[in-house]
Amino acid sequence: MIQVLDDAVEDHVAELIASEIRKVSWSYEYHSRVGGNAHPSTHWHVLCGHNSTEIIANGFDWVMPIWTSAMFKFDLKKSYGIDTYKRIYMNAHTHGVEPVLHIDDGDYTMIYYPRMDWIPEWGGGTLVDGELVPYVGNSLVIFDAHLPHMAMPVTRECYELRSVIVFKCNRNV
Repeated sequence: MIQVLDDAVEDHVAELIASEIRKVSWSYEYHSRVGGNAHPSTHWHVLCGHNSTEIIANGFDWVMPIWTSAMFKFDLKKSYGIDTYKRIYMNAHTHGVEPVLHIDDGDYTMIYYPRMDWIPEWGGGTLVDGELVPYVGNSLVIFDAHLPHMAMPVTRECYELRSVIVFKCNRNV
């Protein structure tokens, strides 16, 4: 299951998020394990938090409208059995950082594309179970976390940061 929501938040909120993500102090050397004894994939990463208290304390309250919008527009509770997130974080890639195909923990992964100025020729979408989801600013994709996926590489002609905001969610049983 892969579902894409265009215009995930109102335009003025999308512009605020695009502005705020440019101020983020990114940390490199984040090692996400692909599984088992596989080699880690290193990329830019920032943990926003595990709940609204942490997220606000960490200064990332500006990501919360994405969650609120997703809850309403995707009808997460009814459609997916989701009423909260496990954690919210941000990942980023630049040219030369080679993403790795992997699966996630949890039941669902939601990825928000904040860059409103992204040019399609730069690449940087997400490959989910063999289907390319292009990087389109202010769009949100939700998919089963067990589906193999990866960020798509950024072209040499791109001198920008391919950034995403990720919501990890579990089904409430």
